[in-house]
Amino acid sequence: MTLPRSLRRALWQPVAVAAAALAMVAALSPSSATAATLFADDFEDGNSAGWTTSAGTWSVVADGTSALRQSGTSSDTRARAGSSSWTNYTVTARVKPVAFNGSNRFVALLARAQSDTSYYYVTLRSTNVFELKKLVSGSSTTLATTSVSVAAGTWYTVSLTVSGSSIRGSVNGTTTLSATDSQFSSGGIGVATYYASASFDDVTVADSATPSPSASASAPPSPSPSPSSPPGTTIVVAKDGSGNYSTVQAAVNAVPTNNTRRVTITIKPGTYRELVTVPSNKPYISFIGSTGSASDVVITYDNASGTPKPDGSGTYGTTGSSSVVIDANDFIAKNLTFANTFDEAAHDYSAEQAVAVTTRGDRLVFDNVRFLGNQDTLQPSSPSTATVSRAYYRNCYIEGDVDFIFGRGTAVFDRCEIRSLNRNSSSNNGYITAASTTNTNPYGYLFTQCTLSAQSGTAAQSVHLGRPWHPSGDVNAIAQVLYRNSTLGAHIKGTPWADMSGFSWRDARFTEYLNTGPGSTVTADRPQLAAASAPNYTAQKFLAGSDGWNPVS
Repeated sequence: MTLPRSLRRALWQPVAVAAAALAMVAALSPSSATAATLFADDFEDGNSAGWTTSAGTWSVVADGTSALRQSGTSSDTRARAGSSSWTNYTVTARVKPVAFNGSNRFVALLARAQSDTSYYYVTLRSTNVFELKKLVSGSSTTLATTSVSVAAGTWYTVSLTVSGSSIRGSVNGTTTLSATDSQFSSGGIGVATYYASASFDDVTVADSATPSPSASASAPPSPSPSPSSPPGTTIVVAKDGSGNYSTVQAAVNAVPTNNTRRVTITIKPGTYRELVTVPSNKPYISFIGSTGSASDVVITYDNASGTPKPDGSGTYGTTGSSSVVIDANDFIAKNLTFANTFDEAAHDYSAEQAVAVTTRGDRLVFDNVRFLGNQDTLQPSSPSTATVSRAYYRNCYIEGDVDFIFGRGTAVFDRCEIRSLNRNSSSNNGYITAASTTNTNPYGYLFTQCTLSAQSGTAAQSVHLGRPWHPSGDVNAIAQVLYRNSTLGAHIKGTPWADMSGFSWRDARFTEYLNTGPGSTVTADRPQLAAASAPNYTAQKFLAGSDGWNPVS
């Protein structure tokens, strides 16, 4: 007999539960220590309190996300913050030149500022130059310079480190300038423009000589290994034999274990029907579709939870059905498709969960990636309930019907399309999420600036936003899901949260915030995030962790 889909999750294999003592050990481990944050402002509160401006037109604007904007294009405009007593630290900010008024103009990040006319600074110039400079009573001196592409309308992550007499600047974590100077020993931070308008966001100051991990908005974020690591290598995969390998797994196998440099696996067009695993001892791997179109490169398989294993040892189980498993940290995928093409109509299994991708690694980035499946398409998870693993999905497409985004991982879906497939029901066409966030983890799933769409013919008010999954009845799995600033289609139910396996959705951490669209009605059955709490539930907050990771762009 085929069980109803709503009951099939009870058949999932148990997920191991780590002891509470393990979480305490991990929290106290020296490896989890991080530099103290002296200052942080993401401007999500809508104001620039704590900043002193000089010239120009400064304001916090909402253009998708809040940012500090200098709107004019006059000379020498500045906004400063911090303390004159700060000595050794790294200031990091996301910087987007909006317009340059003439040639050889710049935007800048400041450190050890004494006043509006004395400080160290790094500039991004319209002449495609990155500079490390100092300004003393209005007179500038160039300390170091290099070439870098600078384009109006592009976000850059810029850092400036001051430690004793050592000064270092970087852009997008790759281009680094350094110098030695003893002009200023302490001072605050700032941002500036020179005949330019610009936006500044996610400003942080850490009392460390090492910048926080950062990534470019103009390229797929690449959390880097040690700066002393040699340049990464590229492996080409092509079905027609024109690359280094004809399968994706063969390319992964070729990466040395415990590698310390990024390896880019460029994949040429084709459908690669294979099971792929990126093991935990192979970090810093990138899968990049060669054409830039996600539909041109498809990595797929068709196992389901109830599919019998060839050796007769039982069935695959839910996680075992995954077409792709990513256990490694610092993985990147861009411009390709992951799929599970299991045909539900052709089989009569009691367990038809069929996963396209399971992730258990940390600091993962998916950019312009499609995830295709039906039940249980994407599983953002972690190695254990005591471990937090983070993943960032930007401009992605994810489709399915029942619980098609599920698991205990921390995941941010930014500007993604979340598409519900039609199960031909007038009342219940499935559930988007089945999160199982551990109760000690404040962050589960965030959907921000997303579009929730549905396959043609899907009945109005027939799809749930989610339900709380408690694997093996785990009472410590308290789902956390937030939909904010997203567009919800008419297929979303007016009462969008559902109970699951005897657990009430009201005990989970389900909220919405400032959504729009026909499916975004606000009722007593739709908890809304308080405006005062909104700054604590941004993409940056979800992903920061203890290492300050910020791939958001």
